[in-house]
Amino acid sequence: MTSRGTGALAPAVVACTTFTLTLSLALVACGGKAKPPPPPPPEPVVVKKPPPPPPPPVCVPPLEPALIGMATADDGAASFCVSDGAEQSACFSVDLAKQKYAKLDEPPAAQPVSLEPPVARLVASPTDVQVCTGEGEDTCKTLKPKVPKGATEPISGAVDAAGKWAVLMIGDTEKGRGVAEVWDVARGKKTATIKYAKGDHRCGVAQVLGDVVYVSASVCAGPAAKGALYSMKGKKLADVGGKEFGTYGASAVQVTPTQWAFLEEGAGVIALQDVKSGKVDQTIDLLSLWGTDADGAARGGGNPGESALVRGGEGKLLVIAGSPVAGTIGVVDLTSGETTVIPSLACEVEKSPTPADAAD
Repeated sequence: MTSRGTGALAPAVVACTTFTLTLSLALVACGGKAKPPPPPPPEPVVVKKPPPPPPPPVCVPPLEPALIGMATADDGAASFCVSDGAEQSACFSVDLAKQKYAKLDEPPAAQPVSLEPPVARLVASPTDVQVCTGEGEDTCKTLKPKVPKGATEPISGAVDAAGKWAVLMIGDTEKGRGVAEVWDVARGKKTATIKYAKGDHRCGVAQVLGDVVYVSASVCAGPAAKGALYSMKGKKLADVGGKEFGTYGASAVQVTPTQWAFLEEGAGVIALQDVKSGKVDQTIDLLSLWGTDADGAARGGGNPGESALVRGGEGKLLVIAGSPVAGTIGVVDLTSGETTVIPSLACEVEKSPTPADAAD
């Protein structure tokens, strides 16, 4: 009896087990619990690179001497070159509003000293001078002054912007016998002889300011000069800037038809002078341009003959300083007489090795 009971239960157990397995498969197939999907891969971490450092500010080499040349300016910018007079030179432009310096690959075109663009140029040889107002030979007029026999150096001189007047520097300057000859170019004739030499001031450089002659007479062997204005007939009109005004290495810049600006040789003062009457209308000091020396004392100016003067915007003059603050710019307001200083950055000078360093 027991054996029959066991035999009767076996199919039921099998059927129950089959039903359970079938139900489990059905539950899985119909959305029962399953393994979760794998997590998404992590997003790559983007490392932001720091911005590049700003370029270093442009510096001006502290040359000695530091001669400013090829200078020009307008209302917004100035350009110039600085040179030691030998092999070293560099050129720069300056944004006047931002007070930012930039290097130039090529020298700028120098600003004419006169308000009107010059059309005349002077071509000199040891025996004669040609004043040309164009490119062809027919635009040139030849002037033949008396020169010493055997002269080998080209005649020094100057011509006005239009080519109407020429001033030729003739004579023996070493013995104090140098003269400035005034020539009417169209007529090819000398109209006056100016004996400018006085004492040690016997080496002359001329400039023609419209219908007025400007002669700066230096001591030949040193950086010191005095200037004077003369009529085309040779009459002295006035000293440039006054009795104590030095004119070594400085040219005049035209401001109005008769008023010209003269930069004192150390760039410590600007004199505005009416060249017709000889009257000095205004003087402007430039002490703020030069700052102070190592001891804190105010500088009165720089090395003679190194700085440059140019016209800027309306009613403005610009002084570009030579040593000891080469490239520093002073923007001068002619109405107020105030000077705005744009300082240059001097390049660092590499120090020479000391004897101990050389031994090491």
